[in-house]
Amino acid sequence: MLEALRHLREDLQTLKQDIAKEPGPRISKGALRTRAEAVATNWFSNISPALAQHTSLSTEVVERYSGYFATLLKLSRPNNHQSRYVDVLRAALKRLHDDLILPLQKEPKLAKEITLLEKMLDGFQDAAENKYMKEADSCAAHGFLRAAAVLGWCAAIDRVHRALEKIGFAKFNTVSQQMAAATSGRFKRFNSPQNVTSISELREVFDSNILWILEGMYLIDGNQHTRLRSCFELRCQSGHPGDAPVTEYNLLSFFSDINEIVFKNPKFSA
Repeated sequence: MLEALRHLREDLQTLKQDIAKEPGPRISKGALRTRAEAVATNWFSNISPALAQHTSLSTEVVERYSGYFATLLKLSRPNNHQSRYVDVLRAALKRLHDDLILPLQKEPKLAKEITLLEKMLDGFQDAAENKYMKEADSCAAHGFLRAAAVLGWCAAIDRVHRALEKIGFAKFNTVSQQMAAATSGRFKRFNSPQNVTSISELREVFDSNILWILEGMYLIDGNQHTRLRSCFELRCQSGHPGDAPVTEYNLLSFFSDINEIVFKNPKFSA
């Protein structure tokens, strides 16, 4: 949540600077209006619902900022006054750090409190996986949500690699070649036949291709493939620059999926 609020503050600051540079009394540029709308929508869709879970923030404070962003949404229509944009952005920025960021930084975490994410990441028998998950949980607890997603995917794809090693690379290769030869059906666009002979070579295969081959091997079905592909995309979004926010809700969904589809799946027992 802290990371999301810091990004929000940065977005507001740059938007205010860019709008202030515009000549003339009205904002007509579509790009600026689209940015204003996106920032406000992010508040209502992602940030405000998450803030409601924090007891350190009063309802009045959150509602006050919702008022700022509701005004920003209205202003995103064509040709509103530049001064109105600047006024609402200045008001939203004036105490954002003290009102929202600082209380979360000071919010105590009860020693006996076990979060849903902690429950999901607890109890891994494999020592290496357990270490990864404890580190992921620590990252999430300190607001480093992207780092937690990267660590979680590393652990999940490593489990997949080791399961494939146990099954045998010959089957993995054969299925991938059969899929690449298909001219109709679900796999007709698959074009990545494999000939790996070791787990080191397997680690060179792009993760999205591995997910397709897992489906071809009947280790996952189409729906599980889609969910894992979303997890992989979140990992990529977390590991590379971009504006898509990563929230606690994204992270809970991510770890729930890799936990149920990979770690608890007997087909991936390594």
